[in-house]
Amino acid sequence: MKISIPAGAAEIIQKLMTRGFDAYVVGGCVRDSLMGRTAEDWDITTNARPDDIKTVFAGRKMIDIGERHGTVAVKAVGKYYEITTYRIDGAYGDGRRPDTVSFTENLREDLCRRDFTINAMAYNDKNGLVDYFGGHDDVKSGVVRCVGDAAQRFSEDYLRIMRAYRFAATLGFSLASDVRQAAMAGRENLRNIAVERIRTEFMKMLLSDDFDRIEMFFEDCADTLFPEIANLAGFEQNNPYHCYDVLQHTFHVLRNTSADGAMRLAALYHDAGKLHTRTTDAAGIHHFHGHQEVSVKIAATALAHWRFDNQTAERVLAIVKHHDVNFGTNRLAIKRMLHKFGPDLARNLLDFQRADNMAKNDRVKGEKLAAVLAAQALLEDIMATDEPVKISDLALSGRDVMKELGIAPSAAVGEHLQRLMEHVLENPEANNRDILIALLHKTIKL
Repeated sequence: MKISIPAGAAEIIQKLMTRGFDAYVVGGCVRDSLMGRTAEDWDITTNARPDDIKTVFAGRKMIDIGERHGTVAVKAVGKYYEITTYRIDGAYGDGRRPDTVSFTENLREDLCRRDFTINAMAYNDKNGLVDYFGGHDDVKSGVVRCVGDAAQRFSEDYLRIMRAYRFAATLGFSLASDVRQAAMAGRENLRNIAVERIRTEFMKMLLSDDFDRIEMFFEDCADTLFPEIANLAGFEQNNPYHCYDVLQHTFHVLRNTSADGAMRLAALYHDAGKLHTRTTDAAGIHHFHGHQEVSVKIAATALAHWRFDNQTAERVLAIVKHHDVNFGTNRLAIKRMLHKFGPDLARNLLDFQRADNMAKNDRVKGEKLAAVLAAQALLEDIMATDEPVKISDLALSGRDVMKELGIAPSAAVGEHLQRLMEHVLENPEANNRDILIALLHKTIKL
């Protein structure tokens, strides 16, 4: 079995071996290559110590990634490759990283400290695949299995629990039964991990298209990390629009969204407020008046906790807030939508409504979907014909307004432009400099 190693990594391995050291590509790149996937990172492991690596590659560009842990990045064929010395990890006192690291000459000792068998394989062209723990068989079987005892692996680094579910989702693998049991047993320890590390693993999972694995993660771990979502399980929606409880509806919406972080986060939180707003009328029908605003508050708290960037948070909250708004299906209504939200968010909102309606009762789904699809078609036609929908599209600028009216920069300038915009939205043929100047003076007289 031969793996095609990039020229830079191959050069580094060859140079180390020429100087009498062992060297292999290791970890995810080997796994991905065996699966026929394009590997992103090609890491190299060797028995050469950091000082040896620096000597072998003297004159090359190098970065000390973590010399204490034996990692030096060396540039070869235009790219940096991380080279790490075989090592043995000491005790993990904080459940995150080893307290001590010692170097070893033994490749097996290095590989046995790794998290999963599918990540504990090494390869070079001379010796072929080195697989002490059955990683290749697990790749072929599609199983995420720990190297050694699962509970022990997770106690060393609690983030490995998240990584287990992430690999299952992104690779389409199942979790070995002991891995899943150990993950559920140790999930409370995830509270001790930095939120940024959890967020990174979670988003990789959420952006996969293996929704069965995503649901499995929520089933196993949501009560620890996402209680506001876990609490939606079994919360019924007895009304003509819905055929699922809130959590199942949430998962069905998720399945219909594009692989976009903000869209998928909005899917998770768009109905979270229903838990706090349900009322029941005399006929036993459930209503959720104002759930959008409550959902926004819940989502805002969660996004702040997980330290999402402001741009992502703003887009998620806008989608959650407006996910139930009827934007209409006539041209003027969609132009006003484009004016208010801009094309990107407008497209997000309509696409989210499509996903949301696909997760509703068949009795209403067809009609609601038809309305959303009609609105989407109108939006794209408006964009294709380049109709003016935003202030910057106007044939008159703020500077023009100030000059014509003899006024200084102020809020009034924006108000005049907005009135002109409203007129142009209804009358696109009026987007002409002379016409707008005349209209500007006319509105002043009025």
